[in-house]
Amino acid sequence: MKLLNVKIYGLFGTFNHDIDLNQDERITILTAPNGYGKTIALKIIYSLFNNKFVFFTKLVFDKIIFTFNNHDTLEIQKKDKIEFILRKKNNKATIFHYPTKEMEKEIRHTILSHIIEDFTPPFIRRVAPDRWLNELSGERLTTHDVIEQYNDEFPDEILERINGNIPKEISSFLKEMSVYFIQEQRLILRKPISDYRTREKVVITDTIEKYSQELSKLIKQKIGEYAQTTQSLDSSFPKRLFGQNSHSYSIDELKDKLNDLQAKRQKISEYGLLKLDDTSLFSNDSIEESETKVLSLYIADNEQKLSVFDALIQKIELFSDILNERRFNFKSIEIDKEKGFIFKTKKGDILKLTDLSSGEQHEVVLLFELLFKVQENSLVLLDEPEISLHVVWQKAFLKDIEDIIKLQKMDIVIATHSPFIIDERWDLTVNLEESEIVQ
Repeated sequence: MKLLNVKIYGLFGTFNHDIDLNQDERITILTAPNGYGKTIALKIIYSLFNNKFVFFTKLVFDKIIFTFNNHDTLEIQKKDKIEFILRKKNNKATIFHYPTKEMEKEIRHTILSHIIEDFTPPFIRRVAPDRWLNELSGERLTTHDVIEQYNDEFPDEILERINGNIPKEISSFLKEMSVYFIQEQRLILRKPISDYRTREKVVITDTIEKYSQELSKLIKQKIGEYAQTTQSLDSSFPKRLFGQNSHSYSIDELKDKLNDLQAKRQKISEYGLLKLDDTSLFSNDSIEESETKVLSLYIADNEQKLSVFDALIQKIELFSDILNERRFNFKSIEIDKEKGFIFKTKKGDILKLTDLSSGEQHEVVLLFELLFKVQENSLVLLDEPEISLHVVWQKAFLKDIEDIIKLQKMDIVIATHSPFIIDERWDLTVNLEESEIVQ
């Protein structure tokens, strides 16, 4: 299922927006001056598909209509209650009323005080029945704000109490699309604070450090899968070798395949996932006819073993290439099994990740999210990618996105002010400044 169009009527009591998503190149760019609702349009899409229905209770709008490639539509109307209407292509309609006043009362008096606080981040502290403090930013929040911002952490039973009894037809429909939102603030500088519930010290790392740790875990996970696959195949190798269905390649085919395997091992070893000298057991200089059967099975097994790394290596390779070849001139990224990724100067000195400039950190974090955190075939919403990026980097941005789309098969909607991000691709833009003004 793919989203084709979003129509927003009466946004802020002022605008009627009609947003067609580009289906051919899978990139849609929203542009307009401040105040027209570019970011809000992204939040509308994200909130719907991530069960953040509370978002719509504060938003000023009349009606929103989502149209999909299977001819289904989902309409949200704001009256006394928020009304969700799913219309399937067979004309069957399912309606869900999301209560606003009732929900606020229920949350304030039952759910929030003694349940929700157990699932909020440790830096969000309740200071009154309906007041919360973000200890990192000093921001004061209402219960409504906390639910809207942090309900990703809530278990299903809490979300059900907040959202009410969503019809299965609607909940199942929304699960058919994965929507990922990359917001404009990606590098909040965090500091160690105390968890007031346990009184223990909680260290919250910067985003770039967190993602480096995540890559290390992902690498080790794949190495573990490789080891399991290797153990399974090696233990059954003799039995399969003497089996009746064992296939043999020709000597020329074997030489080509051994060269391909060696090249693949070389690439994997460059990123520290395997040691090259542990994996080369045969030479293709002189292959005897009597060796073809055992070599054929050896090749098939090793192709299966190394395939564990295929998707990860493609992502690491593109991640490294974009940063090393198109971005950083006086430093380079290296992949490290233990540390995830590190940066070195031209002299070989290792840099602290947080010593990178804000623009460099934004670039690393953004690329990491697109390549390693977004599921394939997702709809990605990206707000203001130009933040802290040099003009040269902005002009190269769409080329990078095109390469990532080829790998991840994602669709992406970008909200931007920057003509350099758009570059010459005005054909991909939807200008919200041209939207109808409500009279």
